[in-house]
Amino acid sequence: MLYIVNIKAGYCLVGFFLCCMLLPIIELNAQYTVSGEVLDVNNSYRDVVVSLSSKSTKERINLSRRGQFITSLKWGEKYAFSFKKEGYVTKVIEFSTVLPDNKDNSTIAPYDLPVRLFKIFEGVDTVFFKNPIAKIRYDATIGDFSADRDYALKVKYKIEQMRKRGKDKPPNKRVLVKPSAPKKEQQSKAQAKKSSSKRTIVGNIDRTENNELLISFEEIKGVPPLKQNYPEGEISESFELPGRMTHRTIFTFEGQRRVFLFVKHQWGGKFYFIEQAGLGYRCISCEVYNMCLQKYRTIIKKK
Repeated sequence: MLYIVNIKAGYCLVGFFLCCMLLPIIELNAQYTVSGEVLDVNNSYRDVVVSLSSKSTKERINLSRRGQFITSLKWGEKYAFSFKKEGYVTKVIEFSTVLPDNKDNSTIAPYDLPVRLFKIFEGVDTVFFKNPIAKIRYDATIGDFSADRDYALKVKYKIEQMRKRGKDKPPNKRVLVKPSAPKKEQQSKAQAKKSSSKRTIVGNIDRTENNELLISFEEIKGVPPLKQNYPEGEISESFELPGRMTHRTIFTFEGQRRVFLFVKHQWGGKFYFIEQAGLGYRCISCEVYNMCLQKYRTIIKKK
């Protein structure tokens, strides 16, 4: 009888140790990885504060010397990323890890989140930026996380209005009034100024006034504009540009379109981009680029 009890105790002890070993693995599987980097701060990251908060947690995220970060989110929660730096507009990004009940989270690739900060400008409404400037959530049409496009376009419009008000606002300093020139002379000067000012427009983005909204403009400069319509499936296009080669991949399915760019310079540099509808392109890692191509090719094959 004592022998049987000892055997049962041994089984219980083994089971306990197995649970201890499996708990970290279970906990690891319950996490979703989000990585990214802070951009456009002149490589000065010492006073950049990145924080993450939800109903159950609040923490500060450490940045590397190059402004990169990585963190893990729990499934089924809504988070808020906050990016702060003295003299720059604070950005808040909402990230929801809520999935449909029938969705396997192991099929979702880690998310790459580059964040561009821009300096405080005349007319900026700091109260407005207490709200999220982007909302990322699960998109059933692509089977992955994606930014809410309609919301992003509304934020973009609001920022443009702020900048316009700032430019139209008269300066708060005394200005010496000079005698006005004749009307003809004024008109000729205005026309000369208008003709000399070059406006750079890509897609529906005016880079002249929205430099911070168009990501990596110089990298995609010279690439022919997208056509109005593409056939269903995958289309690949290559363009030889001065000093670099650009390869564009377009996926079209069920009224949706996803566009990716790969840029290879003669000096060896390689860069990868994903199109954000109406907002230009954002830079992503090689790993994310390849995972996205594989994912959408799988979607196309299933059609």
